[in-house]
Amino acid sequence: METKCPVIGIDVAKEFSYYCILGPDGKVYRDSFRAENDLKGLTTVLSEAKKAEKEFGLKPVVILESTGHYSNPLVHFFAKKELTILLVNPLQSHSIKNSQIRKLKNDKVDAKELAELYFLKEFRPFRLSDAALENLKVLTRAFASISEQRVTLISQLTASVEQVMPRYTGLFSDIASKTSLTLLKDYSSPDQMLKAPKEEVVHLIRKVSRKSEEYATEKYTQLMNLCHESQEIGVLLDSNYQLINLYAKMIKSIDVEIEELNRSITDLSKQILAVDLIKSIPGIGDKTAPALIAEIGEIERFDNAKQLIAYCGIDPSVRQSGKFTGTKNKLTKRGSKHTRRSLYMTATVAVRKGKNGKCVNPVMHDFYQEKIKTKHKKQALGAVMNKLVRVIFSVLKNKQPFVLITPEEQVKMYQANMKIAA
Repeated sequence: METKCPVIGIDVAKEFSYYCILGPDGKVYRDSFRAENDLKGLTTVLSEAKKAEKEFGLKPVVILESTGHYSNPLVHFFAKKELTILLVNPLQSHSIKNSQIRKLKNDKVDAKELAELYFLKEFRPFRLSDAALENLKVLTRAFASISEQRVTLISQLTASVEQVMPRYTGLFSDIASKTSLTLLKDYSSPDQMLKAPKEEVVHLIRKVSRKSEEYATEKYTQLMNLCHESQEIGVLLDSNYQLINLYAKMIKSIDVEIEELNRSITDLSKQILAVDLIKSIPGIGDKTAPALIAEIGEIERFDNAKQLIAYCGIDPSVRQSGKFTGTKNKLTKRGSKHTRRSLYMTATVAVRKGKNGKCVNPVMHDFYQEKIKTKHKKQALGAVMNKLVRVIFSVLKNKQPFVLITPEEQVKMYQANMKIAA
């Protein structure tokens, strides 16, 4: 039986946390106590950890829930102090809290129950990732979050513009294009556009769009016709003009920040071999590759593809009781939502055909086409995502770029390797 160490259970809060220390026998050594999440408080906890180490002759391990930005500073602090960290999925910790008949819920009890969890389950020790990977995760998550904000702002801008100039969205293929945003920022109402000198507006369109004088003049004419019409059918309120100006400026500002984030992500990606490796898989592009590697981290954390699939939360749930076995099983979705989002985008690209009519990823395309014969499209995409993760795992483990081969060729290679091994 594996020798257990003393364990420090931590119930994390925003400004302070509760700690409980159990001995190797599972009995309470230091009852639950509170410490602030500052240097003084954490130094006090380290002092208690050293007392436990001296008492039992073993360095304590630290166990806490993975709660994002509240737990991260504590995790990094104790890891730098060379204490073993065990990160618990909240779903696992909730299971022990619900095992009691009496309903108890307070921070002191939670800290003790987390420490007790150490004796009931096996956990893989946490280790700090490479600095480039950590930075990449922060930046790719920020990129995704800001991109979502941009989508929301574009919807709000569209709604306001359609109130004032109902046919404006047909004038530009993208209302959030640089030319469109600049026009809406500088001339937020039909009246402002009509009063602006023709030379000024034409010059603006030509400069921002980087197109010909003829194009800019034609757009100006269309814009003027639209503005005259909008004076009759538009909802001409100052509040709408104000919102159009506000949303246009905000989107332009976000676009600048997104470009800066993109440059930083690209520069970081050049330092990480894994990013280039998975970009060799058809369907994984310049944006999804860094996002996937940032979430997966070091592939050595996973012993097999099934573990990585579970981490991504794309393993099918199981519903079975007695003679009943469920057939409509959904994805567990208990892993990283950021990874699932990138995988979904990759899967939708991998099963497509390009403008030239050729498949982006012929193997994934054929696999998807076979699946949709018996499954719903979303279920078929889920199967593609699962298969993609297995391919990603293989590429990263072998540290070799992806080579596109058919399932039949894979079988032949496997049989040939079996003969050599025999």
